[in-house]
Amino acid sequence: MSIIIFIDLDYFYAQVEEILNPEIKDKPVVVCVYSGRNEKSGAVATSNYNARSIGIKSGMPLSQALNIGEGRAVFLPIRKDVYKEYSDRVMKIISSYSDKIEVASIDEAYIDISDKCNNFDDAVKLGYEIKNRIYNELSLKVSVGISINKVIAKILGDMAKPNGLKYINENDINDFLSTLRVKDIPGIGKVLSKKLEDLDIIYINDIKKYDRDKLISILGNSKYNYLYDISNNSYNKPVEERVKKNFGRYLTLMENTRDIDKIMPYLIKSIDSSYEKAPGIPMELSVVAIMEDLDIISRSFTVKRIKKDDALSISKNLLKKILDSDSRNIRRIGIRLSKITNTESLDDFF
Repeated sequence: MSIIIFIDLDYFYAQVEEILNPEIKDKPVVVCVYSGRNEKSGAVATSNYNARSIGIKSGMPLSQALNIGEGRAVFLPIRKDVYKEYSDRVMKIISSYSDKIEVASIDEAYIDISDKCNNFDDAVKLGYEIKNRIYNELSLKVSVGISINKVIAKILGDMAKPNGLKYINENDINDFLSTLRVKDIPGIGKVLSKKLEDLDIIYINDIKKYDRDKLISILGNSKYNYLYDISNNSYNKPVEERVKKNFGRYLTLMENTRDIDKIMPYLIKSIDSSYEKAPGIPMELSVVAIMEDLDIISRSFTVKRIKKDDALSISKNLLKKILDSDSRNIRRIGIRLSKITNTESLDDFF
């Protein structure tokens, strides 16, 4: 039996800002990504709970957040280098408890403590020890989830917010799964959960009752297998160090638009930048569009090798597919290269 601990740094960017400037701690704090279009253009990266209580949430357009928080909220520009320093210190603490660590993002990590703890009572004690140590050494509050796999541990970590700890042991997993909603599962966005809801698939156990081939046609093989394994309590993807597999760049348009001629220059810049970063030739190219309401849509193309010379026409076709399938304006556009293969010649890049 595996025992996995998931650690999530609560409202991380804003919490670091509170630590560095205690005077703002009791105020609504909003950390922003400014697009550069104008002083009110951008989006909320994260906000503390005081800001959330007045309606300012992550992903919200900055102009909307400014209207809500004018005169009462503190708006700060994002400082990723500062947050990275704090994150590195947290991950160092976490890694001292297990050599099986997966840093999922700047503010999330999993550790496998199966060989450290004999049972869930020991695991919960260890979870509190890690939580308290991070707070005592760095003044950072974290939420913790503990269970038999990464997915359930993360769901519990989300449920434990703010500054809590939740666990489900092996005996209670089936009862937990019977009440688990699909929309609460990591990796299932609003659009996909709505499609499943329209099919009366509300709970994860509903997956097993629905026609497999029909679901695969909607979800694709990998997403279907992911959800089915969770519903069948057979999900067992291990905790493992993440190696960067995707390379890309995303750019903010001067204005929200559907005009392909206005979007293409940004797509070209993204292609140039992405191919410079990639250590080889991609087998898969994705165009990623962040829409005017900050929803994300992507379309992908996969073949044996995608040279840079071919990337422009492929990207343009993928962009057309996005525009044909959705009526919203695009706010940001970018390219993601994945399934990278080693190249034998630099000529392959040009």
